[in-house]
Amino acid sequence: MPKLSVILPVYNTEKYIKEAVDSILNQTYKDFELIVLNDASTDGTLGILQQYQDTRLKVITNEQNLKVVKTLNKGLDLAQGEYIARMDADDISHPQRFEKQIQFLEQHPDVDFVGSWVQTFGSESNIMRAATEHEHIKVRLFFLNPIFHPVVMFRRESFEKHGLRYDEHFTNAEDYGMWVKAIDHIKFANVPEILLKYRVHSFNVSVIKASNRAVLDEIHYNMYQYFLKKLGILSYTEHELLMHRKLGLVEVEALNLNQLNEYLQWLKKLVLANNQSGYFDKKFFNMVVLSYLLYVVRKAKPSGPAFKLGLKTFNSIFNIADLVSFVVSRARVNLMRPDTF
Repeated sequence: MPKLSVILPVYNTEKYIKEAVDSILNQTYKDFELIVLNDASTDGTLGILQQYQDTRLKVITNEQNLKVVKTLNKGLDLAQGEYIARMDADDISHPQRFEKQIQFLEQHPDVDFVGSWVQTFGSESNIMRAATEHEHIKVRLFFLNPIFHPVVMFRRESFEKHGLRYDEHFTNAEDYGMWVKAIDHIKFANVPEILLKYRVHSFNVSVIKASNRAVLDEIHYNMYQYFLKKLGILSYTEHELLMHRKLGLVEVEALNLNQLNEYLQWLKKLVLANNQSGYFDKKFFNMVVLSYLLYVVRKAKPSGPAFKLGLKTFNSIFNIADLVSFVVSRARVNLMRPDTF
């Protein structure tokens, strides 16, 4: 039985599948099975897969197109390894990805789930950093998904113990739904290294974002409501949910002073609720909220009165001595930016 099972769903990816599969088969860590789930592809994907002679590669073909969520759950059912890793058909794993992630999990037996930073390539090139510690990841999850799905690895036993599966209600954000369900049951981490090259297509931002934006917004609103309930916030408006969504996406437009005050009052409401409930780690939560406070203040005009309004809000909700000492300790990894995942 292999130590690691790798789940790779594919559908009409003949242009990229060889690079993805080669990056897995050429890993420095060798004890794994690669379960490629061909979701009834109609191009040359299956033919490319059939050319491989590596016995670690197992190709499973769906008789009909099941879509990604059912296919991923099928992969979970087929996996035999102690650990399960994800991979996508158009990305490229670093040669030492598995070696480093398994080493991390074995050195941290209290951690059930590990991701990493990624580097985008294709139509754009950026290093995408993510929070590394569980409590920080948990806070980030309240605003936006801080986990890069194609580079995750987790303990199979932990997921099975808590009945964690991908949910069809969260199609197009199935990973986000899974992480929110899991965050209070298992411990998360991200390795602060680039272990995956994440391909960005030219149509990612335009076509896909436009067609699925309403669906994704609804999914994220459901996740926000889950966390708001944990905070003890049972009363909020659609406008406040929309503001929260814009904060998470870092898509706040130019603000006047009245609009700025709405954002500041929302952030204050979150901090006061967390102080009362203790659901999120206070230092991490305040650090993240502060990053958004600074962000919206910079979006507001006129800048002088905006700064004064921001400072007034800051003084009403934060202990400056605690925050300064904590922020200084985190500054080296630049995780104060609101666009850090």
